[in-house]
Amino acid sequence: MKLFVYILLFITTWVTVIQGCKKQNELFPGEDSLSYTSAEAIKIYYSDSTQPFPILSAFVATDAEILKKHSHNVRISSDTTKYLINRMFRTISSFEGNINGITAPEIGINRNIIIIRRKDKTGSPLEVFINPKITQHSNASSEVQDSCITSPGVFPSYITRYNLVSVDYYSIDGSHHSELIEMETAAILQHEMAHLNGGVLAFTVDPLAFTGTEIDTIMADTLAMRIYLTTSYSDSLVLRKTSVNVRPDSTNAVLIRIINRMRLSLAASSGGVGIAAPQVGINRNIILVKRLDKIGKPVEVYLNPRIVNTTYKIINFAGDGCLSIPGVTKTTVRFAAVGVEYDLLDGTHHSEIIEGYSGTNFTAIIFQHEIDHLNGILFIDRAL
Repeated sequence: MKLFVYILLFITTWVTVIQGCKKQNELFPGEDSLSYTSAEAIKIYYSDSTQPFPILSAFVATDAEILKKHSHNVRISSDTTKYLINRMFRTISSFEGNINGITAPEIGINRNIIIIRRKDKTGSPLEVFINPKITQHSNASSEVQDSCITSPGVFPSYITRYNLVSVDYYSIDGSHHSELIEMETAAILQHEMAHLNGGVLAFTVDPLAFTGTEIDTIMADTLAMRIYLTTSYSDSLVLRKTSVNVRPDSTNAVLIRIINRMRLSLAASSGGVGIAAPQVGINRNIILVKRLDKIGKPVEVYLNPRIVNTTYKIINFAGDGCLSIPGVTKTTVRFAAVGVEYDLLDGTHHSEIIEGYSGTNFTAIIFQHEIDHLNGILFIDRAL
């Protein structure tokens, strides 16, 4: 009898509490909820996947209330997400007139899904972005003429959009992407992204992301970057500043561009064996080192390097010099070997003992010299 009472009590609790909570969560999703609400599911499945959605109007009060809400992320691989996207594509194809994009909020579903026309690709194809977020943007911007399918006939004279944005997103097959998008397509993306935040263009706060000023400088060209010199007061302020880390990411076009341009700057120097990002005006923890201790003496890239230990042996290294102080060499006090930790572009973290202070292999000296640059220290500060 007691066992029957316990079972009955368990079933009653499960139905009233667990199921009640589940129903409440479906109707009132939390900020991080990936599940569609019952109301959303009804709207999505109201017609078959070949049927377009009606477009909301910003001039209708009930529609405007939906358009002003902040949207939520979705579970990428769900059948409901795929069904929703199919109907969004059908909505674009059936729309009369030129259309460069559509978002889930514009058809009444406050979810982070957008479809944009890629003006930067052959044929201007439509592509879907799921759970997109803008992580970096240029300071440089342009005035563009904008329009919106929720406000037909309204054409603002000028809308300011960043010339370049970096966006993280997922495609419908579940794969993750990080991409740099420029100019007209960037303007379209920013328009659609604003719909996901109630009309406000939001950015992900990433302390390791490049600033707008850095992006403008790095992406302005593909050629070698100018070497900053101590003879210039403004240059010396940059050279004496402590640099900050970067996020290792082989898909980050800005990071790849600065590394490539640093390579060109080093190659253009006379006898240079290393270079640090501050020497080209970017206070980021990036160095390139010519590995004199390896076959072929390759120039290798190290992100966020730091010296974590040193040998007890101190040496006086004759002939230390710097690209930022051309024509000057001195004897500096250095360690014979150092323990270094660093990140590579693929995101892996490494530690290594670096040796070499002879005339033909002074790799340990190069590492110390370049890492000093990241801390605002010049080789003349180490001179005897």
